[in-house]
Order: sequence, then structure tokens, then C-alpha cells
Amino acid sequence: MWCSMKFLMAGVILVFSGYSSEFMQMTPMGNECIPVSIELSGCTEASEALEQLEFDIDFSGILETADRGEGYAHARCVLSGTRGSYTLSVDVDGAEGEMLLKTEYSGSSWQTLIHRFADEFVYLLSGEQGIASTQVAYITRSSGFYSLKVQSLDPRAPQVVISDDEVITTPSWSTDGEEIAFTSYRNGLGDIYLYSFANSSAQRIITGGLNTSPAWTPDSRYIAFTRSIGGNSDIHRYDTASGDVQRLTARGSIETSPSFSPTGQQMILTSDRVGYPQLYIMDSSGGSVERAGFAHGYCDSPSWSPTGDRIAYCARSNGDFHIFVMNADGTDIRQVTTEGTLNEDPVWSPTGGHLAFSSDMNGERSIYLLELNKLTVYRLSSGTESYCATWSPVTIQGGIQ
Repeated sequence: MWCSMKFLMAGVILVFSGYSSEFMQMTPMGNECIPVSIELSGCTEASEALEQLEFDIDFSGILETADRGEGYAHARCVLSGTRGSYTLSVDVDGAEGEMLLKTEYSGSSWQTLIHRFADEFVYLLSGEQGIASTQVAYITRSSGFYSLKVQSLDPRAPQVVISDDEVITTPSWSTDGEEIAFTSYRNGLGDIYLYSFANSSAQRIITGGLNTSPAWTPDSRYIAFTRSIGGNSDIHRYDTASGDVQRLTARGSIETSPSFSPTGQQMILTSDRVGYPQLYIMDSSGGSVERAGFAHGYCDSPSWSPTGDRIAYCARSNGDFHIFVMNADGTDIRQVTTEGTLNEDPVWSPTGGHLAFSSDMNGERSIYLLELNKLTVYRLSSGTESYCATWSPVTIQGGIQ
């Protein structure tokens, strides 16, 4: 997940030729969204809440807001309460006027209540999970300090989880939502820590050499990571139950940036075994390896979608770094980003309909979210350098409530 930097740091000077500089741009998936109409009234925050609800619905990629009309489900919402104690009352009528939902949500944050209803609305009408209640963690760097922050999908300020004057990087949210693995340099070389939301603390779990790019198996039992000793980098696997570490690759090349398939049976990784960084698919036990494609002279930071059918990654194109998406078999390569010079470290939402990545497209390295059905882009972070995003699962144990 170092993307444009880690192979340069390793002292590899690369010259490429014979690779296409033209790629099909990502096009909207074009799935038809379900039109819905909404109204929201109540306390002084009602206008902000309506704006947030409209965003949550439209950014779902599944529902879309529309003017009220026949044949649309309609939600009537009333927000009541004051700061620290809110209630959201909801009545949803179906396309024929039948009642589909009548419920109340209560809590200290009206944003959280809006997100909860938006996700229930999506599931009610489509049977698919929404992502409004999910969160994104990422690294910021400012005035010599590094922070791991967690942010909801709304304008609220992010929560600082860890802050240090030593480098923090490559966070990875566990698939059960309870922990975030990350690399810290506070003891010299990079060690991997686990931050527990339940305990509000971090514990060092992996030491010895330079350890980066942790990636969880779908059942959160194992963490694959990159260990560098004496300039050589290989993929290892940490058993969260026993603490045992197993080496999965043993080559003279750089092997890094693992990402598991949704079955946990395979992983995709980056290797420069042919002289420049390319993507390879390997059995999770360290068995057979197959190159994932031949379209780029430099690619890195792969991320396997939770639906299993696509892989996102970073690649160099015409001297800049951009995000690409391809089918899991290496076909149908699409360029996702076209602006900026440094777009990297893509990660999927837990439902596979969105991507988070870092980009300098507005002059400042920030975290962006992309909804793939309509290609709607949302800038999540601003005000300080932000990078290395990791997306929470649908069920979150920690973060902002």
C-alpha cells in the first residue's frame, strides 16, 4: 500500500516500454436505481438532516431521490430532540400506498440516526446492504505528527484513534469490525499493532524486520503482511489465535501488498520478480502463483472486491499514478481516475459498490469515495494530508457513533 513510493525506496530504477498508455475509462455501471421520495421535518437540525438523508440515498447506488409521484415508495420523517438526544420517527409507504415501515430511532447523534434509516430503507426496498452507517479510517500527516483517524460518511470531524510523532501507516480494518491493524515506526523499524475499539488501546503483535501492509482474511483469523529483512521483502501470515507467523513466499524479489479474495482461498499481491512491480494471484497457503495481467509497466496496491468479481489497483499511466479496476481474471481493465498525478491505495466498500482511495486531484492529498453505479465522487477528508484508507465492515464495533 505504499504504491508509488515503496519500489523507489527499494532502489529499483524502472524504464518501461511496450505497454499501452490508453485505457478505457471507467463508465457508470448503469444499474437502474429505485426512485423514492422523502420528506423530513422537525427540530432545527431538520434541514441538515434532510440533506444528509438525500446524500445517503443517492450515494447508495441502489436508491435515488425523486419528486413524489405515483409508483414510488415515500418516506415521512420527523426529527425531534436537542443536542445529545434525538429521535427520528419514520413512516414508509410503498408504491401502492401500503405501509412498509413504521419505526423510531433514538440516539445522541442525529447523523447516526439518518444513516441507520438510510441503510434500512435501502435494504427494505432492494434486499441489499447499504453503506451509510459504515466508516473509513485513514492516516493523516501534519506538522510532524501522524494520526490514524476514523470518519463517518458525513461532514462531522473525524475521530483521532492513534497519534504519534513517529510514522503510522497501512491501516487495515478487521472484517469483524473490532480492530484495526497498522504499522508504527515508534520502535525504530516498522512493527504491526492492533488497535482494539473495545479497549481503546493498541497492542504490538508483530516485530522483527520491517513489517507493513497488513491484510485480514475474511474470517479475521489471519493477517497477511509484508516483512522486509536485509532488503528482501516477502509475504508472511500471522495467526491471530496462536501468534504464530508463517512465511508464504521465499524469493529474492519484492513481494508485498497482499489482499485476500472473499473466500480466503487466494490472495493478490505485488511482486517485481520480472524486474518491475506487477500483480500476481497466489494460493493463500503460499502455493501456486499466476500473473494477474500484462497491461501496465508498473502496478501496485491491489484490492480484491468483496463480491469476488473485480480487483482495484494503482498503476502508472503517462507518468502519473491512477486507479484501475479489472475483472478478477485480468480482463476488462478500466481507468477510474483521470485527474491528479497521485491516485493510489484503492480499497472497496464492504458491499463492493464503492471505492475509497487517496488522490491529489484538488491539489491536496485527500481521501475520496467513488460510487461505481453513477461514478459519483465524494471528498471525505480535507484540511490535512490524508492517505491509506481502509473501509469498515457493515457492522461497526467502534468509531464515531
